[in-house]
Amino acid sequence: MSAPVEILSRLLWLRDTAALPDGVLADLLGLDPKDLATVVQAHPERFHESLVFPLTATERQGIPEAPVLAFTEAGTALLAGLLPGKDPALLALLPGFAEGRHVLTAQAELSARVTALEQKFEALLKALQPDEAGEVQAEHPIGFVPGDLPKGLKAHQRSEKKG
Repeated sequence: MSAPVEILSRLLWLRDTAALPDGVLADLLGLDPKDLATVVQAHPERFHESLVFPLTATERQGIPEAPVLAFTEAGTALLAGLLPGKDPALLALLPGFAEGRHVLTAQAELSARVTALEQKFEALLKALQPDEAGEVQAEHPIGFVPGDLPKGLKAHQRSEKKG
């Protein structure tokens, strides 16, 4: 059937999950996208929105062929019992879907880590930028600062020197 690379190139990261648009899934199964929508509408109790969800107008704008539904891996697996004669095609599709989901998840995690590192790097650069006088200002001064001594300590030290 489909190679994992072909599935991966068609997977979308929507609503924090990997999903196949209905047109792509229908194409891989040799069906019309309307057939998939009909199956989902006929069995609403099986297809929870976390498994198959309708795309919003904004989500469809950036996707070629403007799909109506998106199927997660579990939503795709549910179709196996509901599409007669398509079991082998669906079962061949699922390992590629799972591999693609793992790749997309790893990519999303890596992206979050890079963003966090960029923010830390920007904070460090900002701290190292010179002020108007041309000096780098540390957030906390380094070394002894006389104003940090507790009250009365200086007076106590003076009385010891006199005595």
